[in-house]
Amino acid sequence: MPYLDFHLTADKVELTKDKLKQAEQPLLTPDLALGQDKRTWNKKQLQALKLLLCNAVQYGHRDRGVILYSRKKENVPLMFNPSRVGFRSLHFVIEALAEARLIEHIPAPPRTLGTNPKKLSEFHITPQLIRFAKSLGITKEPIKEIKKFHVRLRDKQTGQVLPHQWDEYTKHTEILMAGYCYYLNKHNILESTEDYEEKGFKDWGARGEPISLHRNYLNYAQQPWLVKDMEPLEIKMADPSFCFGGRSGGYWQGSRRLDRPFIFIDGKKTKKADYPCSHINLCYRHLTGRWYQTETYQELLEQGREAEDAYTYPNLHRDIAKAMMLRVFNCKSRQGVSRSFNNWLLQRNADPTKNATDEQVQSYSEAGYTNVQILDMIEEKHRPIRDYLFKGVLGGGIIMWHEANVMHHLAVYWQRTYGFPVLTVYDEFIVPEDEQPMVKEEMFTTSTACEVCDHFSLMNQIKNL
Repeated sequence: MPYLDFHLTADKVELTKDKLKQAEQPLLTPDLALGQDKRTWNKKQLQALKLLLCNAVQYGHRDRGVILYSRKKENVPLMFNPSRVGFRSLHFVIEALAEARLIEHIPAPPRTLGTNPKKLSEFHITPQLIRFAKSLGITKEPIKEIKKFHVRLRDKQTGQVLPHQWDEYTKHTEILMAGYCYYLNKHNILESTEDYEEKGFKDWGARGEPISLHRNYLNYAQQPWLVKDMEPLEIKMADPSFCFGGRSGGYWQGSRRLDRPFIFIDGKKTKKADYPCSHINLCYRHLTGRWYQTETYQELLEQGREAEDAYTYPNLHRDIAKAMMLRVFNCKSRQGVSRSFNNWLLQRNADPTKNATDEQVQSYSEAGYTNVQILDMIEEKHRPIRDYLFKGVLGGGIIMWHEANVMHHLAVYWQRTYGFPVLTVYDEFIVPEDEQPMVKEEMFTTSTACEVCDHFSLMNQIKNL
């Protein structure tokens, strides 16, 4: 769901209290309370109203028209709030529109011990609000986006965007992503599905909505439980949080894997090229200068060479090995891996997308291995990269950071060199179908070195964790 976007405005539209009196008021709804004096619907509140209406028109068609926002009694930092909309004015407007039934408002419950800290308030956009906005002159045409940064630091618990310092790495990544998005916006990206007649499609870029991808980092450095773990690391960045993670999200990254083959670029069919066993592969490449494998599991299987796959073990379903390896890269001990794996396997997580399927549970049972035996096989098979294993969330975050930089540098390189758009989804590229063979070959032969990224990388220090 989209968060309230503080970068939207409509410069050519001026809202006044008199205009509100003349605006279209939907039937069977209470009148918008305008008050009797100048203290209500003052300039600051009108600015907040414009912001909210711009969001409604721009994003009202997405995610059932739900927009998330924070009820914290503190102003959004200027870095993300160029119009300087204050929380008091924003809360006033939201509550006034809710009373007039122009939005449905669902404030988050007060924080108490044991409640979910990620819960944010939300409001639901209605057709009545869109008509109200249009009667005030706020339509798609005058809405514009004040410059928005692509490098983004989020709070690990709430997901809220936080202010951050700029250094050589964050500036480098910002420039890279700005150029990447500028190029994509010159082309047409159609996100479709096999059931497009029923579910529709999304149009991005030159013919649709503008693309503004973010590189997302979490505030690890501000988490007390990680401070001690960071002590062995020699960090050169202004904010240590930017040493971990950094993947991009949104748009086609959020689509189902089964729907991605139905993405079209400039009207052409697309095909993916992905790094098999990405984190394992990148560790081998970084440590030895060679890839562990350059062919996918399916390609190896077709050649009778499936034993060469990094996730393949005798009589063990590949999904089980993959789920265990994910935890080996992100937990600090065998006990932690086994505990997390059991939680996944026994479906104790409230989010069903993060639980094992019935088929996976059954295959684990039929394999007859204990967790200890599976971990023994993993350590034996990948002994050369043992220094990258069981290093906790920081170790996994460093590898993810390395992966994100490799993916985006290659995408930008191919766009500049060959002149076709390249989409990234974690460890895979989506490119025009006729370009896929070249991309599949070059992703293993093209240098992924970046002087800036190499300078700040902690890949050589994972062993110190």
